[in-house]
Amino acid sequence: MMKKRVKQGSAILLALAVALSVFVLPGVWAASAIDVDRKDCSVEFSVGGEYEELNTNDLSVKLYRVASVDKAGAYTPVGDFSGLDLSALSRENKDSAAKWLERAQAAEDMVTANTAVAADPTIKNGKAAVKNLETGLYLVSVEQLVTPNYVYTFTPYLISLPNNYYSGEGTSDAWVYNLTGDNAIGLKPEQQQRTGDLIINKTLKNQNTTFGDKATFVFQIDITNGDKKESKVEALTFDEVGDQSVHLTGLPAGAVVKVTEVYSGASYDLKSDNGVETEIKANDEYSQADAPVAEVSFVNDVNDSTNGGYGVINHFELNDKGLYDIAEVR
Repeated sequence: MMKKRVKQGSAILLALAVALSVFVLPGVWAASAIDVDRKDCSVEFSVGGEYEELNTNDLSVKLYRVASVDKAGAYTPVGDFSGLDLSALSRENKDSAAKWLERAQAAEDMVTANTAVAADPTIKNGKAAVKNLETGLYLVSVEQLVTPNYVYTFTPYLISLPNNYYSGEGTSDAWVYNLTGDNAIGLKPEQQQRTGDLIINKTLKNQNTTFGDKATFVFQIDITNGDKKESKVEALTFDEVGDQSVHLTGLPAGAVVKVTEVYSGASYDLKSDNGVETEIKANDEYSQADAPVAEVSFVNDVNDSTNGGYGVINHFELNDKGLYDIAEVR
């Protein structure tokens, strides 16, 4: 079964920038009273263009009505959220956004399988709209999305219907019952790289024991993940003919990997293709039990040389990306 995990941390920071714009503060900021009986409020959601695949995958959103609101803009928690602290916060309080995010998380922790859902839109092509909502405070909860190479998580947050954007700098103090257009809610995802494994298989068909009973083979693994590049070096030492393998874990899913046998020993020739490329498939905690693992294979056999030796000395040089490359193998 695929596992689900909600990460926070940096996602909280992403939401701080928009937190103050998606919930209403005390009604003293608006000139008129709230029409609490309206049931025609609406909300539009969008995911923006930072991660293109979010515009080609459906996102499941749930809205829970956390509290009612009175004519002055004060909240009263309702239903499963009756224990939620919704005491008013001041715009002058620099910690307001962080505290509202904490309260959003607290509200989500109160959700059970039986909690009433006010609306459950599906975001398609990066957008969704919900109509005919009553006034009140709502929890926005977006289901985690798992794609072949990434996991996207969304911090829960609170929005108020109606909202108020008065800032004292010439902006309107009117209550806004429809969070659409310029007032639409932008969802802020956190992207987490999925990971996978690589297995390098080696078959030694025959062995030259004239100068010892060991044979070492060295591989350079070049990993390209978008604009990021990394190199690793692995080795296998045989003391008899047969099969061995190297198992690498935690490689970025979707990365293209090129494996090159850079040292085969003085007495051995490579009998298979070199510089073999493969793509890393996700094989992490979000994967099925039988998820595929990327593999490459090499075959070596003895040659006519009488030179011995199985050791290898690698000389590395730091490149302009801050990574070490093999400059010499001998």
